[in-house]
Amino acid sequence: MASPRFSLLRWLPWLLILIGLVAFLKWQSAAPPVNYVTGTVERGTLEDAVSAIGVLEAKEYVDIGAQVSGILQKIYIDIGQSVKKGDLLAEIDPTVFEAQVVEDEATLRNLEAQLESAKATLKLAEQRLNRNKNLLKSDAVSQDDLNSSQADYSRSLAAIDALTAQIEKAKGSVDASKANLNHTKIYSPISGSVTQVQAREGQTLNASQTAPILFRLANLETMTVKAQVSEADVERIHAGMPVYFTTLGDPDTHHDGVVSVVTPASVNTNPPVFYNTIFDVPNDKRTLMPDMTAQVYFPMVTRTNVLIIPLAALDYARHQLPLSEQRPPSSKGKKVRPTKVFVLGDDDKPYEVEVTLGIKNRISAEVISGLSEDDEVVTGPMDLGPKSRPRVMIR
Repeated sequence: MASPRFSLLRWLPWLLILIGLVAFLKWQSAAPPVNYVTGTVERGTLEDAVSAIGVLEAKEYVDIGAQVSGILQKIYIDIGQSVKKGDLLAEIDPTVFEAQVVEDEATLRNLEAQLESAKATLKLAEQRLNRNKNLLKSDAVSQDDLNSSQADYSRSLAAIDALTAQIEKAKGSVDASKANLNHTKIYSPISGSVTQVQAREGQTLNASQTAPILFRLANLETMTVKAQVSEADVERIHAGMPVYFTTLGDPDTHHDGVVSVVTPASVNTNPPVFYNTIFDVPNDKRTLMPDMTAQVYFPMVTRTNVLIIPLAALDYARHQLPLSEQRPPSSKGKKVRPTKVFVLGDDDKPYEVEVTLGIKNRISAEVISGLSEDDEVVTGPMDLGPKSRPRVMIR
């Protein structure tokens, strides 16, 4: 018969295993539950659209420069000011140009006086020529006298022609001088707003080589948007299709327009290549400003009053399923398996659900069947930190 001590030693390993198993089960039951990041199934409008970044500029604008050189004497406008067509914007010191007009007008008057003198000389030469012609008939003068008077008459005619040409030239000089004098006063060619002032009073302007730009005037009633569309999407864009954009300062307001043109020349040469897509929008409230950044959307397909889930739910489910159960890419002649997502139940555990999807964009997908409004779909696991964090709802 075995002793009690020997029996205890025989069962001791099994007893230790049993104690360890109980401790492990107790530890498992005390482990915190897994939390999930979820998104709510919502009803709304889903749009499949091509997006691009654009820049606003005034549809009608003009850069105003100086046509003459000189000191900028006075500026009558400030940036942001509204002006009318024909308003005086600035003046260049006119002293040199006024003196040039006086000089050219004096030259013209001198030539006109010389012309009057030449006409008198011509008249006298004509009288002598006629007299010598009559006297030659009675042999009162020689043929040389007649020839001499004929030459004097011809020289007088030539002098008048030369003076007439000089007078025309002098008149042109006077007109040019007066035009330069007029150019010392710079007027507005359009009605609009002053968007740039690039000159200062007292600045010396040199217009002999290139006209210096002083101001930019823009008519802000209509704005033009130039959106840079990627080569991957530009084939889907065409003139006449609707387009809208939002601004960084007011992302909730849509500004609608119609595509005017897609430029055939690319904006850049390094891949990816972008092309400018241009359209106009009214700016009645003057809330749109030049050089603003526009988030542009070209809607392709729009669904209203549909159930929408975040694409992150599809990505999460795809990574949870075995490769044999993952949805293969759709192609002709191949059967596509239903899409699966995980829905968080009332017990905070995820359950696999088959769904049928419609259109997609870059962040959301349309649910045709399989889910109900307000269902919570799992979009990912939540990392556990020192403290439990609330579940994040992706809208």
